[in-house]
Amino acid sequence: MSEEPAPEEIRAAWDALAGYWDENMEAGRTWQRGLIQPAVEALLRLEPGERVLEIACGNGEFSRRMAELGGRVLATDFSEPMLERARAHGGSVDYRLADAGDEAALLALGEPESFDAVVCNMAIMDMLELEPMVAVSARLLGKGGRFVFSTLHPAFNSTATRMVEQFENDDGVVRTYSVKVSSYIRPSAGKGVALEGQPVVQWYFHRPISELFRLWFAHGFVLDGVGEPVLPPGNVRPGSTVGVFVEVPPILVARMRLL
Repeated sequence: MSEEPAPEEIRAAWDALAGYWDENMEAGRTWQRGLIQPAVEALLRLEPGERVLEIACGNGEFSRRMAELGGRVLATDFSEPMLERARAHGGSVDYRLADAGDEAALLALGEPESFDAVVCNMAIMDMLELEPMVAVSARLLGKGGRFVFSTLHPAFNSTATRMVEQFENDDGVVRTYSVKVSSYIRPSAGKGVALEGQPVVQWYFHRPISELFRLWFAHGFVLDGVGEPVLPPGNVRPGSTVGVFVEVPPILVARMRLL
């Protein structure tokens, strides 16, 4: 991977973003409720009473949703300000401080085979390391347990892609939008913005799809389901370059099943 930040720098950015992130998510200004969560729910297929571990839960938006669906949810994050925001919303979720890159901290969350599912919702692209999370999940899940994750689509929505607007004049103006991909197969790191107006930038970590799946395959998982949700046409402001994501998926969702 290219330039890598110190773990403390990554955490400091998310500590600083906690309030802004929570306020915008609660106001419905993100893709979580309308695009991402329905796609994750469809693959998770949560049954009432199942025990779920959510890693990198942020402000607890999806943790609370899983609890509403009847799950017994233990949710973790490495940012205490994020967890403070999550706890302030109430609900029956058990929130704990744990870094997804700290294998010992994750192992302390439960006994082997004590969870039915692990979820990581829109956080993989923010993580410097994935191996500890995947390795520990293989121990915490029982046979047949599933790991469901969502992330920015590595092929169409990363730090190496750009949205392009094209005009064709003369007999009339035709406006088209596309995604320009400048690199893909090599893992890379770079700073970016998730929500306009956020007080600080955060780090993104790009990995091609083959690299993502390889990590789970190496720990006994198989790919058991996949989703590529797109934006509903009615949710896109006319003339916005984001309109490309009506036809091109901005998000990748996958269900990995432990053999």
